[in-house]
Amino acid sequence: MKRKIPVAVPAFMLAAALSSSVGSQELQGPTTLPQVEPLPNAKAQPIPRNELMRVEPLDDYQEPSWISKLVAEGSLPTIEERLPSTPIILETGEAPAAGDRYGGVFRHVSGARPQGWNWPAGQHQGYFGINMTHQECLVNTSALFLMEGDDQEPLPNLATSWEWSEDGYQLTMHLLEDAKWSDGDPFDAEDVMFFWDHNVMDGRVASSMGPNSLGEGTTLEALDPYTVRFTFKAAFPAAQLYNLAYPNFCPGPSHLLKEHHPAFNDEATYDDYLNAFPPERLPWVTMGPWATVSYEPDQLIVARRNPFYFKVDQDGYQLPYLEEVRWQLSSQQDRNIQTMAGNADYTNFSDPSSYSEAISTARKDNAPFELNWGSRAFDWRVDLNLSTVCGVDSDEQMARRELFRDFNFRRAVSQAVDRVALGQALVRGPFTAPTPGGFHPESPQLDGSVSVFYPYAPDTSRALLAELGFEDTDGNGIVNWTSGPLTGKDLALNLHFTTSRTTDASLADGVVSMLHEVGIRLVPRPLSDFVAVVRDTCDWDLVVERGTREYEVPITKITTVAPIANNAPEWHRGTPDKPQELMPFEEELASLARQLQFERDGAKRYAITTEMQRIMTENIYNVGLITASSAIAINKRFNNVVPGTPGLFYQFGELNLMRERLWIDEADRLAVQELLPETLPQY
Repeated sequence: MKRKIPVAVPAFMLAAALSSSVGSQELQGPTTLPQVEPLPNAKAQPIPRNELMRVEPLDDYQEPSWISKLVAEGSLPTIEERLPSTPIILETGEAPAAGDRYGGVFRHVSGARPQGWNWPAGQHQGYFGINMTHQECLVNTSALFLMEGDDQEPLPNLATSWEWSEDGYQLTMHLLEDAKWSDGDPFDAEDVMFFWDHNVMDGRVASSMGPNSLGEGTTLEALDPYTVRFTFKAAFPAAQLYNLAYPNFCPGPSHLLKEHHPAFNDEATYDDYLNAFPPERLPWVTMGPWATVSYEPDQLIVARRNPFYFKVDQDGYQLPYLEEVRWQLSSQQDRNIQTMAGNADYTNFSDPSSYSEAISTARKDNAPFELNWGSRAFDWRVDLNLSTVCGVDSDEQMARRELFRDFNFRRAVSQAVDRVALGQALVRGPFTAPTPGGFHPESPQLDGSVSVFYPYAPDTSRALLAELGFEDTDGNGIVNWTSGPLTGKDLALNLHFTTSRTTDASLADGVVSMLHEVGIRLVPRPLSDFVAVVRDTCDWDLVVERGTREYEVPITKITTVAPIANNAPEWHRGTPDKPQELMPFEEELASLARQLQFERDGAKRYAITTEMQRIMTENIYNVGLITASSAIAINKRFNNVVPGTPGLFYQFGELNLMRERLWIDEADRLAVQELLPETLPQY
């Protein structure tokens, strides 16, 4: 069967051509994105990275007074012995008074349950900030929302510095020297190599990274106890640096894990290794600011200060300031409820349908929390299945896919959607904004003003459908196919969406109604599970989907957005035997995406992602619906919350908050009592 693939041309040329071809019907052409109101709180102000974080020794270090007593008793090494020889200094902005920096509790609610403590083998600890508390990775991307758009290189963490070889095929990383796990055992290259050799590269271990996660053929070697070197098959794969941050390259304590791994224990199995450290096995060992000391199944997790944590503030006070972090084990919905009631201290609102109640409650004088609005980090879109080789098993199915690949049809769908109405139906105010698709227009990694926006114009959609040959031949309000294997049938398409988020279902309802008005019938296909269940089969027409950080910070997951692998993007997949049949504009995107992966210069990366945004929106690669701000709701007891801290950027809000530098006024600390005062992990 012969297929015609449309050639991508500039949007203004398309509009002019369509206006003349449809006859007397004048089409509403593309415009710039409509202006949106600013969010209620100030944006995070960019700062130079060396004014936030640096790696250098200080002359003097401080610790909580009760820790000093343990040192005096001989129960704990001195702070100089516990810290790295060159610690990471984290500027804390507004600092508490000297000598009054320590104390207080951070209360979370988790909707998940911990699998165990073996995160190198793929186990999670319960999400909702628990994983992030325990897993420290080679580099840090959480605070990059505070950097300028052309300065988005990862920050130091377990690796304090790195450099590329002259030819770009090797990346040498220098680790923290003399740093220690929370039980006092040294952290060094042995931990990094165990993670790589016996988790990442071992196909029998379901690690967070696979053998090819850093590029096929990548190797890692230890040069000395504090230096490791990656060797790549391609020069300067700069994007791989971001894959060394959470949740990917996070080594575990090899001194505890090794003896349970089959490579070091002839009697061990891989199941033994995976499950060697269940949630009840406590205290557990971490490089993070707090380590878990107590676990009550389905009830509570309590983590206490890690006395060996490797960060200090600008005055030499060892972080964290807070003594205890705990998680009530409940549900995601209960997290919102408990935070608004003052029984928990944090939640991350990311579903606009839940914003109204939170906004109303926060406005009350006695509200225990405040809302910190971040960037519009979430977007919702409609994907059309563009594949001609995956999930196509009939002439009828092929006819639908060819229709989706026709720019005029994608434009007809796009201009049938009233995005402002969709957003305002979810929550009134500036919290949502129309989006054209592609990346987030507000992403700091691109100039969103280049976005091409096809505004709501249902008459234009009807004219485009007529131009494509569709006509309501039976008078039921739905246009009919007038040629091909579906001749005479209604233009009826399936629309999948998840019911796990209220917003998705609400948006799907709105899109169904709006497309019906122009003569397209969408048959709702709600899924209780994630839509990936359907995605993987390629047996779908349209999907309402939520995008996250790969759209706001494209460098992190460009392989999921651009067609440079045969299984991505989700809306245009190939098969293991046959790659996608790319449209011309997709070939441009693929070329730019490959450049992006290997471009080290921040300004040049900015230009590349900007051009990709223009191409994606001009060609309506997917139909954008709305972007929405996320809101961090945090108890008013806490100081040093950066205005504009995003609920999602490179990382989720729990990491973006930099909880280790939050503090509570002494007068407010007694409002929440520590459950295990003066308790240390392992001591």
